[in-house]
Formats: sequence, C-alpha cells, structure tokens
Amino acid sequence: MTDVFLGIDAGTSAIKVCAFDTQGTLLKKVQRFVPVITPYPLWVEIDLERYWELLLEALQEVTAQVGTVVSVGLSTTCPTTIFLDAQRQPLRHAMVYLDGRADEIVRAVTGDDAAGFQSRSGNRASTSTCWAANLLWVQKNEPETWKNVRSVCMLNSYIAMRLTGELAIDPTQASYSGLMDVKQAEPSWSEELLALWQVPRPFLPPIVEGSSRLGVVTPEISSLTAIPAGVAVALGAADTAAAAFAMQLRHNGQTFESVGTSGVITFCLDQPDFEPGFLNRHHVYPGRWLAHGAMSTSGGSFGWLQSKIWPEVKSLAELERLAQESLPGANGLIFLPYLAGERSPIWDSEASAAWIGLRLSHTRADMVRAVFEGTAFGLRQIMGLAESKWGVQPQQMIGVGGGSHSRFWAQIKADVLNIEYGTTEFQDAGALGAALLGAVAGGHFSSLKDEALPSVKISSQWVKPSSAQKQAVYQSHFEIFTRLYPVLSSSMHALAHKNQC
Repeated sequence: MTDVFLGIDAGTSAIKVCAFDTQGTLLKKVQRFVPVITPYPLWVEIDLERYWELLLEALQEVTAQVGTVVSVGLSTTCPTTIFLDAQRQPLRHAMVYLDGRADEIVRAVTGDDAAGFQSRSGNRASTSTCWAANLLWVQKNEPETWKNVRSVCMLNSYIAMRLTGELAIDPTQASYSGLMDVKQAEPSWSEELLALWQVPRPFLPPIVEGSSRLGVVTPEISSLTAIPAGVAVALGAADTAAAAFAMQLRHNGQTFESVGTSGVITFCLDQPDFEPGFLNRHHVYPGRWLAHGAMSTSGGSFGWLQSKIWPEVKSLAELERLAQESLPGANGLIFLPYLAGERSPIWDSEASAAWIGLRLSHTRADMVRAVFEGTAFGLRQIMGLAESKWGVQPQQMIGVGGGSHSRFWAQIKADVLNIEYGTTEFQDAGALGAALLGAVAGGHFSSLKDEALPSVKISSQWVKPSSAQKQAVYQSHFEIFTRLYPVLSSSMHALAHKNQC
C-alpha cells in the first residue's frame, strides 16, 4: 500500500482527517461534527476533551483504510485560546475566534488609539487579533482557574502536544495574539506588548515554524490511532494560511476566498503594508505575509438558518433551491450577516444580524436569498478596501472550502463582485496544506518551495458575471447595504448590552 501524508483540519464546527498520497491525491476523508457551546451571549467555546475524542475516532477510521502514514500536519481554526495546567491538562473549555466576551478588555487595554496599537502590533485591537485579552478575562472572572494556568496555546499546539508531547506555537497563530509585532520579518514575542497585556512570558510556548518537525508520534498515540510511532508531526498553520500554502499563494497580490463558517478573502503580500480593516499575519513562507478580509459568519449564516430557523431544511442545496424561488434583490429585502458580530469590514463584536425591508409580501425564499446576497455584499466591501489600499483589482478569484462548490452562491458573488469565480477540484485545501507541511517536516520534500510539492488543482469551469440588469439590481442593493450598519450600530450595541444583563 502507498505511503500517506495525513492532514488534520480541525475547525470550529467540524474535524476533518484527510489522507493523501505522495502526489497530493485525496485517498480518504473522515469528518466529525463538533458541538459548539454558547452558554451566554458573546460566549463561544468547545469542549477540548470531547474534541480530542472525536479526533481520535476520525484518525482510527482513516488509518484503518489507507496505507502507511509517514507524516502528519495540522490546520486549525484561529484563534482558539486554550489554558493548560502544570500537567498540560485543559483547565476550561477553549475560547474560539467567535467569542467576544473580552471585547471590553481589549478597549480598556488599548484605549482609543487604534492606529497607535496597530503600529505596534500590525493588527487592530480586537478579540480576533488579540487573544491575549482572553487571558485577562480569565484572570479577572475565573481567578481559581487562573491561579492554575501554566501554559496558553492554540488548537494546533494542543493537538500536536497530544500527539508528540511537545508544546509550541506557529507564527500564523502567534500573529493574532496581540503579543508580537507582525511587521517584523522574524516572528518573536514583543516585550513591550507582553507588558501591555500583563502576560507572563513563561506562559507562552516557543514560536516554531509550521513546517518544522515539532516532534514524533508517541507509542501511546500509535496504539490509539495506528499511526506508526516515530512519524514526524508538524504544527502546521491556521486553516486559511494552510489553504494558502496548498494553493502556492506566495506572490504579491495573489488572492483567493475561503468559504467555511467564516468567509475570508486572502491577499499575499511581500511587504508588511497592512490594511487596517484586515487581519494580518505571517505567512507559512518566511518573508511573506497574509492579509485577510474575514467575515465571521458568512457560511455560518446558513448553518444558523438550518439549525435555528428552519430545521426542516437539511442542507445548503435545499436552501439554494428555496432562494431560487425568489428574484435578484430578494424582492426588496436585505440581510446584514453579523450573527456573531463582525470582523472585516466593520470590526464590531456587538453588531447583530437583521433582515431589513420585511413586509407581508415577503416569503421564506426571499429571506433565504437575502442571506446569500448579504454575504456577497460584505465580500464586496472587503474587495473595495483592498483596491483602495493596494490597487488590487483581480479579474478572477478562486474559492476553496465547502461553500465554494455552491454554483448558485458563486453566481451571486460573480455578479456582485463583477469577477469570474472559480473553484478547486476538491474542497479541503486546508487539509492538503496541513498534510504537505507535515511532509516537508518529515523530509519528504526539500523545502516549502520544492517544485515537486503538489498543489490544489483548479477546476476548468469558471462562473462569469451575468446580465447587466442583474448587476444593476445588486449595485442598487449594495449601496443601501453599506448605509444600514452605520445607521443601526448604536441600536445594535444597546441590544447587545441588554442581552448581557
């Protein structure tokens, strides 16, 4: 049987374990869905022990059906803040990137000088880019937990530690800590920022490149998973960065969209010339950076429709069929897709979602179509920021991830963005990126730029913008969309604080 590169893509709502051959062909994929815990407004957590159990199940299922695993790499949702005790056991549930409870702490620490903080760190002050704020929240609100904290790490750090016994953090995840200056070419913790956030330096793991050999699979883990003991494990990277690596996105101005729970348009930069409205980080490739225009719940909006609003609708395909019963413009209805606050383009953790324009004449089909269109309008705002900052006007864009294979949604994006929209031949670019980082760590490729490295294959079919009439409707609705949040933001904030009482 063939040698296997294993890629673990650990997300907020699902874990995917993918086995690839040495040519990058997907041999087997196993998925486990993760229960997300939301006990209070603004809280979003995962149970790490349950998460680990689900991952073990997926690993066991994959290894039982493929050849010999020769390397392992990781791709994980980011940031996911994890608190460990002296024995490296989790002290509480992990806080995922959608969690906004520390927003007031961010404002208290960084003050009103957003530009000043960004000049020191490379990112704006937010819970998505300053996971250090979660440490202060636990210190203030859970003192019994805090007194037992000895290490803080991210999700790929935790999984890699369980596999190898070694604890570290990679630059793509450290970039969102608020504890480093991302503009510096060499990733390192900043003493100035550590002092600002009052974070004890010993709590932070060493920063290790995601393609380095962190350690090897232990005999204990081998007995549980059938991965041979001694197999090299790479920390890998945050999911979008791993996908960027799988697409060999390493030249200035290259872009793509990740379509998962969040919707992210990523740009590669050869200089740290950052747009304040984006999340900025080190790339997997040293000397390169990634700038992400990241919407928090672009794809998550459809999971919300299915689980909370119309549970009888079982799939994205069924939602598409409903939406097609409506017309472009959703018969005068607009959706603001801020179900967990929003990152790019508005950066407001207390923003909330809304259908605007509802009347007795509207149907469920109109409401669903408005959600598809609203997410595309948010992407258009992000593209506008990139054009203003870097003069980037791509004529084509590739989408990766589960939602990218919705042709209906792709057509709306093509029309709203006035761009040709393409997809990859398979969905899991993050998992392939993880697997290839593991393969580099295992010595199966000479470097990150080895010409023999496989990459994601692009489908030959592109979705092109349709009629000028449709585009005119979307243009009109987009102009209204951009005016709604500024008018409604104060009411959104008042309601968010009401929910916390």
